[in-house]
Amino acid sequence: MKRILSVFLALCLGSFSVMAGGQTDEGPIAQQITDVQIDREGSITVSMLSGPGAMEAWQAVADGYMAQYPKVKVNIELKPGEGYSDWVKTQFSDNNPSADLIAINYANSYKGDKAINFMEYANLDSPYSHGRWTDQFNFELQEKDLGTNEWDVLSLESVQVLWAYNKDIFEEVGVEPPKTWNEFVEVCQKIDAAGYQALAVAGDFNSFYAMQMGWLAQIYADQTTRSLIEKFRAQPGDYNYDPDIDGVFKLDMTDPFNDDPWKVNTNKVRAYKSILDGEFRADSEGMKTVLTELKRVFPRYAGNDSFFGTTDPIPLFYQGKAAILLDGAWRIPLFKNDMDKLTAGEGVASGETTIDGVQKFNLGTFNMPSMEGPGIEAPARTIEVALGFVGAIKKEKVHDDLVVDFLMYFSSDEGFSRYMAAGLEAGWVPSGPSLVNGVELPKAYAEMFESLDFIGNVQKGFGYQLARGVPCDVQESTRDWYAYTQDFFTGKIDVDQWAVLHQENLETYIDVSLKGQNIGPNDLLNPQNTPIGQ
Repeated sequence: MKRILSVFLALCLGSFSVMAGGQTDEGPIAQQITDVQIDREGSITVSMLSGPGAMEAWQAVADGYMAQYPKVKVNIELKPGEGYSDWVKTQFSDNNPSADLIAINYANSYKGDKAINFMEYANLDSPYSHGRWTDQFNFELQEKDLGTNEWDVLSLESVQVLWAYNKDIFEEVGVEPPKTWNEFVEVCQKIDAAGYQALAVAGDFNSFYAMQMGWLAQIYADQTTRSLIEKFRAQPGDYNYDPDIDGVFKLDMTDPFNDDPWKVNTNKVRAYKSILDGEFRADSEGMKTVLTELKRVFPRYAGNDSFFGTTDPIPLFYQGKAAILLDGAWRIPLFKNDMDKLTAGEGVASGETTIDGVQKFNLGTFNMPSMEGPGIEAPARTIEVALGFVGAIKKEKVHDDLVVDFLMYFSSDEGFSRYMAAGLEAGWVPSGPSLVNGVELPKAYAEMFESLDFIGNVQKGFGYQLARGVPCDVQESTRDWYAYTQDFFTGKIDVDQWAVLHQENLETYIDVSLKGQNIGPNDLLNPQNTPIGQ
């Protein structure tokens, strides 16, 4: 089933009406907390990732906030991408961290209980609108656990991972955008035979860990695990069971939106229990099918011997040497801006590096081609998520209140409009529609996203979690996965040996992953209870 962008926007503008456990959206927090006592005096340090327009965008928000509260100093200290993950993790281990706002998706299990739980503020009236804080933006699409009232990441944009392609090369070679994986392989073969590199995809560790190859691993693992929601979902008597939601849920694998988190609650303890009980395995037939199919194109059609040394695939695509680029929907407006620069005689860059020999061509996009074979349960979906990942490091309560008040301003119509306007003027490129109510992209950008088809998000529940090792971002597990997956792609081991190593990886690091999720032995014996780490 496909939904065009207008349907997605309608969803984004809908109001969130039901929470887990049969509670209304007023929830127990609203009954316990009715106001936040804020002195609005102190300092806040924003240490998000740097990038085109990011400094100007955050500074505009900071200036707007400080204009209202002269006793507050907002410091914008953005960080480069290289080394950012390790830096964020040290912030959470530091007794006196310098940062307040960080890209919390880089912290994962290292954050423990040291991130501010925004759910404690979710139902408070916002000083920057005529309602509660969470009425200012799409709350449904926020990553949260309603069963435990935990929410520590604020995301105000939307994004979709897709394939971009050079229409001119496709026309020259005589191929069309593929819909199945077999068609995808055939397209790659024909492009290769015509003298072009088919795929612009990086093969270094960062790609496998957090970027292109990591995306593909999650996307195609999802094709093999759709039915496992029956093992993971909340059961009657569970701490996060909602009879109005879970009591009526019926799995429909023909509907890619059937298992969206506002349609069914998942119990993470039951998910881990199914792993330990051997019901959810890393060496399944489905996973072997996925790796076998991926090897039909990687590394051969992505640079062959140079694949694992490729760290930035953008130059290959822009130079017309590679025909297909795996990227996010942000590539659509970014490509237009870059082609405008080329026409004006300006340089085109990827990151901080100017690209030599950029070619002008027409851009097209297509969604994830579906794999077929043993263990494949449903058509391919992709990564369609709220983007932004703003989190906050927990400090003293008064300071936390001030930080959240700043986020209330940032996520308001006024605050996010300032962010968007300043960012766009300075070269920031939107990844998709805004999730802040009342804030819309300029017409020229909005029109670029109108033709996108949304096919469902894989990053929900636990079905994709064993794609790159154990859940909860255990670095050692991910690095092991990268090593033996590289061995598989280069022919040093076969798919059965890969599967054995993948299952051993799971068994080796599962205890570390459990600790990161605060799940203990007694929790596993009583999955109906809220996990307490014992």
